Amino acid sequence: MSERRRYLGLALILAVFAAWPLLAPGYFLGAHDGPHTLFFLVQFDRAVADGVLIPRWGPDHALGYGYPTFVFYSPLAYYVAEGFHLTGLGIAAAIKAAFALSILVSCVGMFLLAEALLRQAPTDSRGFGAAAAVAAVVYTYAPYRFVDIYVRAALAESWALSLFPWALWAFWSLATAPSRRRIAAAAATYGLLLAAHNVTALLFTPLLGAAIIIALAASGRLPSARAWLGPIAAGALGVALAAFSLIPSLAERGYIRQEQWTRATYNLTDHFVYPGQLLSPLWDYGYAVAGPEDTMPFQQGLAPVALSLAGLALGTRSRCFRPAAVLLGLGLVTYTFLMTGASGAIWRAVSLLSLAQFPWRLLGIVALCAAGLAAIAGARLADRAGQGSALLLALAVVVASLPYARPQHTAPDPRAEQPVGTVEFELEYTDMRGMTAWTQHMPQDSPKVAAYLAGEALPLAETDAPGASVEPLHLGGHVQIVRVRSETAGELRFHTYYYPGWRAYVDGVPAPVRPAGPLGVIALDLPAGEHRVTIHFGETPLRLASDWVSLAAVMGIAVLGLSPGRDHTSRNPHGNH
Repeated sequence: MSERRRYLGLALILAVFAAWPLLAPGYFLGAHDGPHTLFFLVQFDRAVADGVLIPRWGPDHALGYGYPTFVFYSPLAYYVAEGFHLTGLGIAAAIKAAFALSILVSCVGMFLLAEALLRQAPTDSRGFGAAAAVAAVVYTYAPYRFVDIYVRAALAESWALSLFPWALWAFWSLATAPSRRRIAAAAATYGLLLAAHNVTALLFTPLLGAAIIIALAASGRLPSARAWLGPIAAGALGVALAAFSLIPSLAERGYIRQEQWTRATYNLTDHFVYPGQLLSPLWDYGYAVAGPEDTMPFQQGLAPVALSLAGLALGTRSRCFRPAAVLLGLGLVTYTFLMTGASGAIWRAVSLLSLAQFPWRLLGIVALCAAGLAAIAGARLADRAGQGSALLLALAVVVASLPYARPQHTAPDPRAEQPVGTVEFELEYTDMRGMTAWTQHMPQDSPKVAAYLAGEALPLAETDAPGASVEPLHLGGHVQIVRVRSETAGELRFHTYYYPGWRAYVDGVPAPVRPAGPLGVIALDLPAGEHRVTIHFGETPLRLASDWVSLAAVMGIAVLGLSPGRDHTSRNPHGNH
Protein backbone atom coordinates (compact mmCIF):
# COMPACT_ATOMS: atom_id res chain seq x y z
CA MET A 1 0.00 0.00 0.00
CA SER A 2 1.34 3.40 -0.97
CA GLU A 3 1.96 6.05 1.67
CA ARG A 4 -0.78 8.19 0.15
CA ARG A 5 -3.39 5.46 0.46
CA ARG A 6 -2.25 4.68 3.98
CA TYR A 7 -2.86 8.23 5.16
CA LEU A 8 -6.15 8.50 3.30
CA GLY A 9 -7.23 5.23 4.90
CA LEU A 10 -6.30 6.57 8.31
CA ALA A 11 -8.33 9.73 7.72
CA LEU A 12 -11.34 7.62 6.68
CA ILE A 13 -11.03 5.45 9.78
CA LEU A 14 -11.10 8.55 11.95
CA ALA A 15 -14.05 9.87 9.95
CA VAL A 16 -16.02 6.72 10.74
CA PHE A 17 -16.13 7.76 14.40
CA ALA A 18 -17.82 11.01 13.35
CA ALA A 19 -20.56 8.97 11.68
CA TRP A 20 -20.75 6.27 14.37
CA PRO A 21 -23.83 7.75 16.16
CA LEU A 22 -25.80 7.26 12.96
CA LEU A 23 -25.61 3.50 13.49
CA ALA A 24 -27.71 3.72 16.65
CA PRO A 25 -31.39 2.71 16.44
CA GLY A 26 -34.08 5.35 16.19
CA TYR A 27 -33.67 8.81 14.76
CA PHE A 28 -33.31 12.40 16.02
CA LEU A 29 -36.73 13.93 15.41
CA GLY A 30 -35.93 16.77 17.79
CA ALA A 31 -33.30 18.12 15.36
CA HIS A 32 -34.37 21.29 13.55
CA ASP A 33 -35.06 19.61 10.21
CA GLY A 34 -35.32 16.10 11.62
CA PRO A 35 -38.95 15.60 10.54
CA HIS A 36 -38.33 17.39 7.22
CA THR A 37 -35.63 14.98 6.13
CA LEU A 38 -38.00 12.07 6.67
CA PHE A 39 -41.11 13.44 5.00
CA PHE A 40 -39.12 14.96 2.14
CA LEU A 41 -37.81 11.49 1.33
CA VAL A 42 -41.35 10.11 1.66
CA GLN A 43 -42.52 12.65 -0.94
CA PHE A 44 -39.51 11.96 -3.17
CA ASP A 45 -40.08 8.20 -2.97
CA ARG A 46 -43.75 8.53 -3.88
CA ALA A 47 -42.78 10.33 -7.09
CA VAL A 48 -40.19 7.68 -7.92
CA ALA A 49 -42.84 5.01 -7.34
CA ASP A 50 -44.90 6.70 -10.06
CA GLY A 51 -41.98 6.16 -12.46
CA VAL A 52 -40.80 9.78 -12.31
CA LEU A 53 -37.05 10.29 -12.83
CA ILE A 54 -37.07 13.94 -11.73
CA PRO A 55 -39.49 14.37 -8.81
CA ARG A 56 -41.02 17.83 -8.56
CA TRP A 57 -44.25 17.54 -6.54
CA GLY A 58 -44.83 16.73 -2.87
CA PRO A 59 -48.42 15.41 -2.73
CA ASP A 60 -48.84 15.52 1.05
CA HIS A 61 -47.56 19.03 1.71
CA ALA A 62 -49.93 21.92 2.50
CA LEU A 63 -52.30 19.58 4.39
CA GLY A 64 -52.59 17.36 1.32
CA TYR A 65 -53.09 20.10 -1.28
CA GLY A 66 -49.53 19.38 -2.43
CA TYR A 67 -46.63 21.67 -3.18
CA PRO A 68 -43.88 21.90 -5.85
CA THR A 69 -41.29 21.01 -3.22
CA PHE A 70 -38.56 19.69 -5.46
CA VAL A 71 -38.97 22.41 -8.05
CA PHE A 72 -37.29 24.66 -5.48
CA TYR A 73 -35.47 22.23 -3.20
CA SER A 74 -32.22 20.85 -4.61
CA PRO A 75 -32.65 17.08 -4.99
CA LEU A 76 -29.18 15.47 -5.00
CA ALA A 77 -29.16 14.39 -1.34
CA TYR A 78 -32.57 12.80 -1.76
CA TYR A 79 -31.43 10.86 -4.81
CA VAL A 80 -28.69 9.46 -2.57
CA ALA A 81 -31.15 8.65 0.24
CA GLU A 82 -33.62 7.16 -2.22
CA GLY A 83 -30.86 4.90 -3.52
CA PHE A 84 -30.36 3.55 -0.01
CA HIS A 85 -34.13 3.22 0.46
CA LEU A 86 -34.48 1.22 -2.76
CA THR A 87 -31.94 -1.29 -1.42
CA GLY A 88 -34.36 -2.09 1.40
CA LEU A 89 -33.55 0.42 4.12
CA GLY A 90 -36.42 2.21 5.84
CA ILE A 91 -36.91 5.95 5.42
CA ALA A 92 -35.04 6.94 8.60
CA ALA A 93 -32.26 4.42 8.00
CA ALA A 94 -31.82 5.65 4.43
CA ILE A 95 -31.52 9.25 5.64
CA LYS A 96 -28.91 8.28 8.23
CA ALA A 97 -26.98 6.32 5.59
CA ALA A 98 -27.00 9.41 3.34
CA PHE A 99 -25.65 11.53 6.21
CA ALA A 100 -22.92 8.98 6.92
CA LEU A 101 -21.88 8.84 3.27
CA SER A 102 -21.66 12.64 3.16
CA ILE A 103 -19.12 12.51 6.00
CA LEU A 104 -16.91 10.03 4.15
CA VAL A 105 -17.24 11.89 0.84
CA SER A 106 -16.14 15.15 2.46
CA CYS A 107 -13.19 13.42 4.11
CA VAL A 108 -11.86 12.11 0.79
CA GLY A 109 -12.52 15.41 -0.97
CA MET A 110 -10.66 17.42 1.66
CA PHE A 111 -7.71 15.00 1.47
CA LEU A 112 -7.50 15.51 -2.31
CA LEU A 113 -7.85 19.28 -2.00
CA ALA A 114 -5.08 19.49 0.60
CA GLU A 115 -2.79 17.44 -1.63
CA ALA A 116 -3.48 19.73 -4.58
CA LEU A 117 -2.77 22.84 -2.52
CA LEU A 118 0.41 21.41 -1.05
CA ARG A 119 1.78 20.27 -4.40
CA GLN A 120 2.83 23.85 -5.07
CA ALA A 121 5.71 22.96 -2.74
CA PRO A 122 8.81 21.09 -3.95
CA THR A 123 8.15 17.53 -5.01
CA ASP A 124 10.57 16.12 -2.44
CA SER A 125 8.79 17.73 0.54
CA ARG A 126 7.84 15.27 3.23
CA GLY A 127 4.54 15.07 5.05
CA PHE A 128 2.05 15.68 2.27
CA GLY A 129 0.06 12.55 3.13
CA ALA A 130 0.07 13.28 6.85
CA ALA A 131 -0.77 16.96 6.28
CA ALA A 132 -3.62 16.03 3.92
CA ALA A 133 -4.93 13.66 6.59
CA VAL A 134 -4.83 16.53 9.10
CA ALA A 135 -6.90 18.71 6.75
CA ALA A 136 -9.40 15.90 6.13
CA VAL A 137 -9.85 15.32 9.85
CA VAL A 138 -10.15 19.05 10.65
CA TYR A 139 -12.90 19.42 8.05
CA THR A 140 -14.69 16.24 9.05
CA TYR A 141 -14.68 17.27 12.72
CA ALA A 142 -15.43 20.97 12.21
CA PRO A 143 -18.15 21.83 14.75
CA TYR A 144 -20.49 23.18 12.08
CA ARG A 145 -20.41 19.83 10.28
CA PHE A 146 -21.85 18.27 13.44
CA VAL A 147 -24.33 21.13 13.78
CA ASP A 148 -25.56 20.45 10.25
CA ILE A 149 -25.98 16.73 10.90
CA TYR A 150 -26.82 16.26 14.56
CA VAL A 151 -28.36 19.61 15.57
CA ARG A 152 -30.05 20.72 12.34
CA ALA A 153 -30.37 17.42 10.41
CA ALA A 154 -29.90 19.49 7.25
CA LEU A 155 -29.32 16.71 4.72
CA ALA A 156 -29.11 18.82 1.55
CA GLU A 157 -26.70 21.33 3.06
CA SER A 158 -24.60 18.53 4.53
CA TRP A 159 -24.13 17.17 1.04
CA ALA A 160 -23.22 20.62 -0.26
CA LEU A 161 -20.54 20.85 2.43
CA SER A 162 -19.25 17.42 1.45
CA LEU A 163 -18.83 18.61 -2.15
CA PHE A 164 -17.10 21.91 -1.33
CA PRO A 165 -13.60 20.43 -1.24
CA TRP A 166 -14.23 18.37 -4.38
CA ALA A 167 -15.24 21.44 -6.39
CA LEU A 168 -12.36 23.55 -5.08
CA TRP A 169 -9.89 20.71 -5.75
CA ALA A 170 -11.17 20.29 -9.30
CA PHE A 171 -11.04 23.98 -10.23
CA TRP A 172 -7.67 24.55 -8.52
CA SER A 173 -6.23 21.56 -10.38
CA LEU A 174 -7.73 22.74 -13.66
CA ALA A 175 -6.35 26.26 -13.32
CA THR A 176 -2.94 24.93 -12.26
CA ALA A 177 -2.58 22.36 -15.07
CA PRO A 178 -5.45 22.34 -17.60
CA SER A 179 -6.65 19.27 -19.41
CA ARG A 180 -9.90 17.98 -20.85
CA ARG A 181 -10.35 15.51 -18.01
CA ARG A 182 -9.89 18.26 -15.47
CA ILE A 183 -12.52 20.34 -17.25
CA ALA A 184 -14.83 17.33 -16.90
CA ALA A 185 -14.00 16.90 -13.21
CA ALA A 186 -14.56 20.58 -12.45
CA ALA A 187 -17.84 20.63 -14.36
CA ALA A 188 -19.11 17.46 -12.67
CA THR A 189 -18.27 18.58 -9.14
CA TYR A 190 -19.71 22.05 -9.62
CA GLY A 191 -22.88 20.68 -11.19
CA LEU A 192 -23.35 18.21 -8.35
CA LEU A 193 -22.78 20.99 -5.83
CA LEU A 194 -25.49 23.12 -7.47
CA ALA A 195 -27.82 20.12 -7.45
CA ALA A 196 -27.08 19.46 -3.77
CA HIS A 197 -28.01 22.89 -2.38
CA ASN A 198 -28.15 25.66 -4.93
CA VAL A 199 -28.17 28.58 -2.46
CA THR A 200 -25.10 27.31 -0.62
CA ALA A 201 -23.39 26.57 -3.95
CA LEU A 202 -23.96 30.13 -5.15
CA LEU A 203 -22.53 31.50 -1.88
CA PHE A 204 -19.49 29.27 -2.45
CA THR A 205 -18.97 30.30 -6.09
CA PRO A 206 -16.96 33.50 -5.35
CA LEU A 207 -14.35 31.36 -3.57
CA LEU A 208 -14.06 29.20 -6.69
CA GLY A 209 -13.57 32.34 -8.77
CA ALA A 210 -10.86 33.55 -6.41
CA ALA A 211 -9.18 30.12 -6.59
CA ILE A 212 -9.03 30.31 -10.38
CA ILE A 213 -7.53 33.80 -10.36
CA ILE A 214 -4.91 32.95 -7.73
CA ALA A 215 -3.95 29.64 -9.33
CA LEU A 216 -3.58 31.27 -12.76
CA ALA A 217 -1.53 34.09 -11.23
CA ALA A 218 0.74 31.60 -9.45
CA SER A 219 1.35 29.77 -12.72
CA GLY A 220 2.03 33.00 -14.60
CA ARG A 221 -0.90 32.50 -16.98
CA LEU A 222 -3.35 35.06 -15.57
CA PRO A 223 -2.96 37.59 -18.44
CA SER A 224 -3.65 34.91 -21.03
CA ALA A 225 -7.26 34.88 -22.24
CA ARG A 226 -6.77 31.28 -23.33
CA ALA A 227 -6.05 30.26 -19.73
CA TRP A 228 -9.63 31.16 -18.84
CA LEU A 229 -11.22 28.91 -21.43
CA GLY A 230 -11.01 25.76 -19.33
CA PRO A 231 -12.47 27.21 -16.10
CA ILE A 232 -15.21 29.06 -18.01
CA ALA A 233 -16.11 25.92 -19.94
CA ALA A 234 -16.17 23.90 -16.71
CA GLY A 235 -18.38 26.46 -14.97
CA ALA A 236 -20.80 26.60 -17.88
CA LEU A 237 -20.96 22.81 -18.12
CA GLY A 238 -21.52 22.60 -14.36
CA VAL A 239 -24.44 25.02 -14.53
CA ALA A 240 -25.81 23.05 -17.50
CA LEU A 241 -25.50 19.80 -15.53
CA ALA A 242 -27.67 21.24 -12.76
CA ALA A 243 -30.05 22.99 -15.17
CA PHE A 244 -32.84 20.45 -14.58
CA SER A 245 -33.08 21.76 -11.02
CA LEU A 246 -31.49 25.20 -11.13
CA ILE A 247 -33.40 26.81 -13.99
CA PRO A 248 -36.94 25.93 -12.77
CA SER A 249 -36.06 26.99 -9.23
CA LEU A 250 -35.09 30.44 -10.50
CA ALA A 251 -37.69 30.85 -13.23
CA GLU A 252 -40.72 29.69 -11.22
CA ARG A 253 -40.23 31.83 -8.12
CA GLY A 254 -43.27 33.87 -9.16
CA TYR A 255 -45.50 30.79 -8.99
CA ILE A 256 -45.25 30.48 -5.20
CA ARG A 257 -45.68 32.79 -2.22
CA GLN A 258 -41.94 33.14 -1.84
CA GLU A 259 -42.20 35.80 0.84
CA GLN A 260 -43.45 33.26 3.38
CA TRP A 261 -39.98 31.63 3.33
CA THR A 262 -38.01 34.87 3.70
CA ARG A 263 -39.80 36.64 6.53
CA ALA A 264 -40.50 36.13 10.26
CA THR A 265 -38.06 33.46 11.53
CA TYR A 266 -36.42 33.35 8.07
CA ASN A 267 -35.47 37.04 8.04
CA LEU A 268 -31.73 36.94 7.42
CA THR A 269 -31.09 40.17 9.34
CA ASP A 270 -32.07 38.31 12.52
CA HIS A 271 -29.43 35.64 11.96
CA PHE A 272 -26.11 37.42 11.93
CA VAL A 273 -23.45 35.91 14.18
CA TYR A 274 -21.88 37.89 17.00
CA PRO A 275 -18.05 37.63 16.98
CA GLY A 276 -17.93 36.14 20.47
CA GLN A 277 -20.15 33.26 19.35
CA LEU A 278 -17.48 32.06 16.93
CA LEU A 279 -15.24 31.09 19.85
CA SER A 280 -17.95 30.25 22.39
CA PRO A 281 -17.81 26.68 23.75
CA LEU A 282 -21.63 26.55 23.73
CA TRP A 283 -23.08 23.31 22.46
CA ASP A 284 -26.83 22.98 22.53
CA TYR A 285 -29.67 21.83 20.30
CA GLY A 286 -31.77 25.02 20.29
CA TYR A 287 -32.45 27.53 17.56
CA ALA A 288 -30.96 30.70 16.18
CA VAL A 289 -32.93 33.76 17.26
CA ALA A 290 -32.69 37.51 16.83
CA GLY A 291 -30.00 38.89 19.12
CA PRO A 292 -27.16 37.11 20.92
CA GLU A 293 -29.32 34.66 22.89
CA ASP A 294 -29.02 31.82 20.38
CA THR A 295 -29.03 28.29 21.75
CA MET A 296 -27.63 26.93 18.49
CA PRO A 297 -23.83 26.60 18.33
CA PHE A 298 -21.92 28.89 15.98
CA GLN A 299 -18.42 28.08 17.17
CA GLN A 300 -15.60 27.50 14.71
CA GLY A 301 -13.73 25.36 17.22
CA LEU A 302 -10.55 26.29 19.03
CA ALA A 303 -8.44 23.65 17.26
CA PRO A 304 -9.47 24.69 13.71
CA VAL A 305 -9.02 28.37 14.59
CA ALA A 306 -5.54 27.80 16.03
CA LEU A 307 -4.46 25.62 13.12
CA SER A 308 -5.87 27.99 10.51
CA LEU A 309 -4.07 30.97 12.03
CA ALA A 310 -0.82 28.98 12.21
CA GLY A 311 -1.25 27.83 8.62
CA LEU A 312 -1.96 31.37 7.47
CA ALA A 313 1.11 32.75 9.21
CA LEU A 314 3.39 29.99 7.96
CA GLY A 315 1.89 29.88 4.47
CA THR A 316 2.18 33.58 3.71
CA ARG A 317 5.88 33.48 4.66
CA SER A 318 6.50 30.52 2.35
CA ARG A 319 6.71 31.32 -1.34
CA CYS A 320 5.49 27.88 -2.41
CA PHE A 321 2.52 27.83 -0.03
CA ARG A 322 1.62 31.50 -0.47
CA PRO A 323 -1.00 31.12 -3.24
CA ALA A 324 -2.99 28.59 -1.22
CA ALA A 325 -2.55 30.59 1.98
CA VAL A 326 -3.75 33.79 0.31
CA LEU A 327 -6.80 32.06 -1.17
CA LEU A 328 -7.82 30.33 2.05
CA GLY A 329 -6.98 33.31 4.25
CA LEU A 330 -9.02 35.59 2.01
CA GLY A 331 -11.92 33.14 2.15
CA LEU A 332 -11.65 32.79 5.93
CA VAL A 333 -11.71 36.54 6.55
CA THR A 334 -14.32 37.43 3.93
CA TYR A 335 -16.87 34.77 4.82
CA THR A 336 -16.40 35.35 8.54
CA PHE A 337 -17.10 39.05 7.97
CA LEU A 338 -20.21 38.23 5.94
CA MET A 339 -21.63 36.28 8.86
CA THR A 340 -21.60 39.37 11.11
CA GLY A 341 -23.99 42.28 11.27
CA ALA A 342 -21.32 44.60 9.89
CA SER A 343 -22.02 43.11 6.44
CA GLY A 344 -25.76 43.87 6.58
CA ALA A 345 -25.60 46.45 3.79
CA ILE A 346 -24.19 43.83 1.40
CA TRP A 347 -26.97 41.34 2.14
CA ARG A 348 -29.66 44.01 1.75
CA ALA A 349 -28.17 45.30 -1.51
CA VAL A 350 -28.42 41.90 -3.23
CA SER A 351 -32.05 40.80 -3.08
CA LEU A 352 -31.27 37.27 -4.23
CA LEU A 353 -29.26 36.75 -1.04
CA SER A 354 -32.50 36.76 0.95
CA LEU A 355 -32.98 33.17 -0.23
CA ALA A 356 -29.95 32.20 1.86
CA GLN A 357 -32.12 32.94 4.93
CA PHE A 358 -29.27 32.42 7.42
CA PRO A 359 -25.86 34.16 7.12
CA TRP A 360 -24.45 31.56 9.53
CA ARG A 361 -24.66 29.04 6.66
CA LEU A 362 -21.27 30.48 5.70
CA LEU A 363 -19.72 28.60 8.65
CA GLY A 364 -19.37 25.65 6.29
CA ILE A 365 -17.19 27.62 3.87
CA VAL A 366 -15.18 29.03 6.80
CA ALA A 367 -14.62 25.46 8.01
CA LEU A 368 -13.29 24.48 4.57
CA CYS A 369 -10.83 27.40 4.53
CA ALA A 370 -9.69 26.59 8.06
CA ALA A 371 -9.08 22.95 7.12
CA GLY A 372 -7.04 23.95 4.07
CA LEU A 373 -4.88 26.24 6.17
CA ALA A 374 -4.50 23.43 8.72
CA ALA A 375 -2.93 21.36 5.92
CA ILE A 376 -0.19 23.97 5.58
CA ALA A 377 0.40 23.94 9.34
CA GLY A 378 0.47 20.12 9.25
CA ALA A 379 2.97 20.07 6.40
CA ARG A 380 5.29 22.44 8.23
CA LEU A 381 5.02 20.41 11.41
CA ALA A 382 5.71 17.16 9.55
CA ASP A 383 8.77 18.71 7.90
CA ARG A 384 10.24 19.80 11.21
CA ALA A 385 9.06 17.14 13.66
CA GLY A 386 8.16 14.16 11.49
CA GLN A 387 4.92 12.87 10.09
CA GLY A 388 3.99 11.24 13.37
CA SER A 389 3.62 14.67 14.96
CA ALA A 390 1.10 15.67 12.28
CA LEU A 391 -0.90 12.53 12.95
CA LEU A 392 -0.92 13.31 16.67
CA LEU A 393 -2.31 16.69 15.70
CA ALA A 394 -5.12 14.99 13.80
CA LEU A 395 -5.92 12.79 16.78
CA ALA A 396 -6.03 15.85 19.03
CA VAL A 397 -8.61 17.40 16.72
CA VAL A 398 -10.70 14.23 16.92
CA VAL A 399 -10.55 14.16 20.71
CA ALA A 400 -11.51 17.85 20.92
CA SER A 401 -14.56 17.59 18.64
CA LEU A 402 -15.80 14.01 19.02
CA PRO A 403 -18.12 14.91 21.94
CA TYR A 404 -20.09 17.07 19.49
CA ALA A 405 -20.92 14.02 17.35
CA ARG A 406 -23.93 13.36 19.53
CA PRO A 407 -27.53 13.61 18.33
CA GLN A 408 -30.58 13.71 20.55
CA HIS A 409 -31.84 10.24 19.75
CA THR A 410 -35.58 9.65 19.70
CA ALA A 411 -37.48 6.38 19.58
CA PRO A 412 -38.62 5.13 16.16
CA ASP A 413 -41.87 6.72 15.03
CA PRO A 414 -43.48 4.80 12.14
CA ARG A 415 -45.89 7.67 11.42
CA ALA A 416 -42.96 10.03 10.85
CA GLU A 417 -41.92 7.79 7.95
CA GLN A 418 -45.36 7.85 6.33
CA PRO A 419 -47.35 10.52 4.46
CA VAL A 420 -49.29 11.33 7.64
CA GLY A 421 -46.04 12.58 9.20
CA THR A 422 -46.05 15.55 6.82
CA VAL A 423 -49.59 16.50 7.79
CA GLU A 424 -49.01 16.11 11.53
CA PHE A 425 -45.99 18.36 11.28
CA GLU A 426 -47.95 21.05 9.45
CA LEU A 427 -50.80 20.84 11.95
CA GLU A 428 -48.29 21.65 14.69
CA TYR A 429 -46.30 24.26 12.74
CA THR A 430 -48.95 26.18 10.89
CA ASP A 431 -46.52 28.55 9.16
CA MET A 432 -44.99 25.64 7.23
CA ARG A 433 -47.97 25.18 4.88
CA GLY A 434 -46.78 26.30 1.48
CA MET A 435 -48.89 28.46 -0.83
CA THR A 436 -48.83 28.94 -4.58
CA ALA A 437 -49.41 32.19 -6.43
CA TRP A 438 -53.05 31.14 -6.96
CA THR A 439 -53.63 30.60 -3.23
CA GLN A 440 -55.28 33.61 -1.61
CA HIS A 441 -54.74 32.51 2.00
CA MET A 442 -52.95 29.79 3.90
CA PRO A 443 -55.13 26.65 4.18
CA GLN A 444 -56.46 26.10 7.69
CA ASP A 445 -57.81 22.64 6.94
CA SER A 446 -58.42 20.30 4.03
CA PRO A 447 -60.90 17.53 3.22
CA LYS A 448 -57.99 15.08 3.48
CA VAL A 449 -56.78 15.80 7.04
CA ALA A 450 -59.23 13.58 8.92
CA ALA A 451 -58.54 10.68 6.54
CA TYR A 452 -54.78 11.14 6.93
CA LEU A 453 -55.04 11.01 10.72
CA ALA A 454 -57.38 8.01 10.68
CA GLY A 455 -55.32 6.07 8.13
CA GLU A 456 -58.22 5.93 5.67
CA ALA A 457 -58.39 6.37 1.89
CA LEU A 458 -58.05 10.05 1.04
CA PRO A 459 -60.85 11.95 -0.73
CA LEU A 460 -59.14 13.24 -3.86
CA ALA A 461 -61.81 15.35 -5.53
CA GLU A 462 -65.41 16.60 -5.43
CA THR A 463 -67.96 17.75 -7.99
CA ASP A 464 -70.80 20.23 -7.87
CA ALA A 465 -73.05 17.94 -9.96
CA PRO A 466 -76.08 16.92 -7.83
CA GLY A 467 -76.03 13.28 -6.72
CA ALA A 468 -72.64 12.58 -8.30
CA SER A 469 -70.10 10.23 -6.72
CA VAL A 470 -66.32 10.50 -6.80
CA GLU A 471 -64.31 7.35 -6.07
CA PRO A 472 -60.55 7.66 -5.41
CA LEU A 473 -58.54 5.08 -7.36
CA HIS A 474 -54.90 6.16 -7.02
CA LEU A 475 -52.88 8.79 -5.17
CA GLY A 476 -49.22 8.82 -6.12
CA GLY A 477 -46.44 11.31 -6.12
CA HIS A 478 -47.27 12.80 -9.51
CA VAL A 479 -50.46 10.96 -10.52
CA GLN A 480 -54.01 10.97 -9.11
CA ILE A 481 -56.93 8.99 -10.52
CA VAL A 482 -60.64 9.11 -9.65
CA ARG A 483 -63.83 7.56 -11.06
CA VAL A 484 -66.75 9.94 -11.35
CA ARG A 485 -70.40 8.94 -11.87
CA SER A 486 -72.84 11.75 -12.56
CA GLU A 487 -76.14 12.19 -14.34
CA THR A 488 -75.39 15.82 -15.14
CA ALA A 489 -72.40 17.81 -16.26
CA GLY A 490 -70.50 19.74 -13.63
CA GLU A 491 -67.19 21.03 -12.40
CA LEU A 492 -64.74 18.57 -10.88
CA ARG A 493 -62.31 20.00 -8.32
CA PHE A 494 -59.33 18.08 -7.05
CA HIS A 495 -58.16 18.79 -3.50
CA THR A 496 -54.77 19.66 -4.99
CA TYR A 497 -53.20 23.01 -5.76
CA TYR A 498 -53.11 24.08 -9.37
CA TYR A 499 -49.56 24.63 -10.61
CA PRO A 500 -48.02 24.75 -14.10
CA GLY A 501 -47.32 21.20 -15.23
CA TRP A 502 -50.61 19.63 -14.11
CA ARG A 503 -52.51 17.97 -16.95
CA ALA A 504 -55.87 16.23 -16.88
CA TYR A 505 -57.21 13.31 -18.92
CA VAL A 506 -60.86 12.28 -19.05
CA ASP A 507 -61.08 8.67 -20.23
CA GLY A 508 -57.62 9.14 -21.71
CA VAL A 509 -58.50 12.34 -23.59
CA PRO A 510 -56.69 15.55 -22.56
CA ALA A 511 -58.89 18.11 -20.80
CA PRO A 512 -58.01 21.72 -19.90
CA VAL A 513 -57.49 22.56 -16.22
CA ARG A 514 -57.69 25.87 -14.33
CA PRO A 515 -57.18 27.18 -10.80
CA ALA A 516 -60.41 27.53 -8.84
CA GLY A 517 -61.54 28.93 -5.52
CA PRO A 518 -59.60 30.86 -2.89
CA LEU A 519 -57.04 28.06 -2.59
CA GLY A 520 -56.44 27.79 -6.33
CA VAL A 521 -57.15 24.06 -6.66
CA ILE A 522 -57.25 22.11 -9.92
CA ALA A 523 -60.63 22.29 -11.65
CA LEU A 524 -62.00 20.98 -14.94
CA ASP A 525 -65.37 20.63 -16.64
CA LEU A 526 -66.80 17.11 -16.74
CA PRO A 527 -69.70 15.88 -18.88
CA ALA A 528 -72.44 13.62 -17.52
CA GLY A 529 -71.82 9.89 -17.28
CA GLU A 530 -69.17 7.64 -15.81
CA HIS A 531 -65.59 8.79 -16.35
CA ARG A 532 -62.09 7.90 -15.28
CA VAL A 533 -60.23 11.15 -14.62
CA THR A 534 -56.46 11.30 -14.27
CA ILE A 535 -54.33 14.27 -13.36
CA HIS A 536 -50.60 14.03 -13.94
CA PHE A 537 -47.88 16.44 -12.88
CA GLY A 538 -45.37 16.65 -15.69
CA GLU A 539 -42.78 18.89 -17.24
CA THR A 540 -43.50 22.32 -18.68
CA PRO A 541 -41.65 23.37 -21.84
CA LEU A 542 -39.13 25.23 -19.69
CA ARG A 543 -38.52 22.25 -17.41
CA LEU A 544 -38.27 19.92 -20.38
CA ALA A 545 -35.72 22.19 -22.04
CA SER A 546 -33.78 22.29 -18.76
CA ASP A 547 -33.79 18.49 -18.64
CA TRP A 548 -32.36 18.31 -22.15
CA VAL A 549 -29.67 20.83 -21.25
CA SER A 550 -28.64 18.65 -18.30
CA LEU A 551 -28.60 15.53 -20.47
CA ALA A 552 -26.42 17.29 -23.04
CA ALA A 553 -24.08 18.35 -20.24
CA VAL A 554 -23.81 14.76 -19.00
CA MET A 555 -22.82 13.67 -22.49
CA GLY A 556 -20.34 16.53 -22.87
CA ILE A 557 -18.71 15.80 -19.51
CA ALA A 558 -18.50 12.10 -20.38
CA VAL A 559 -16.81 12.85 -23.72
CA LEU A 560 -14.26 15.13 -22.03
CA GLY A 561 -13.68 12.70 -19.18
CA LEU A 562 -13.07 9.76 -21.49
CA SER A 563 -10.90 11.68 -23.92
CA PRO A 564 -7.40 10.24 -24.40
CA GLY A 565 -4.32 12.03 -23.19
CA ARG A 566 -2.50 12.47 -19.94
CA ASP A 567 -3.18 15.21 -17.43
CA HIS A 568 -0.33 17.63 -17.04
CA THR A 569 1.17 17.98 -13.58
CA SER A 570 2.21 21.37 -12.38
CA ARG A 571 5.80 22.26 -11.86
CA ASN A 572 6.79 24.37 -8.91
CA PRO A 573 8.56 27.45 -10.24
CA HIS A 574 9.66 28.71 -6.86
CA GLY A 575 12.29 26.23 -5.77
CA ASN A 576 12.59 25.14 -2.15
CA HIS A 577 10.29 26.59 0.48
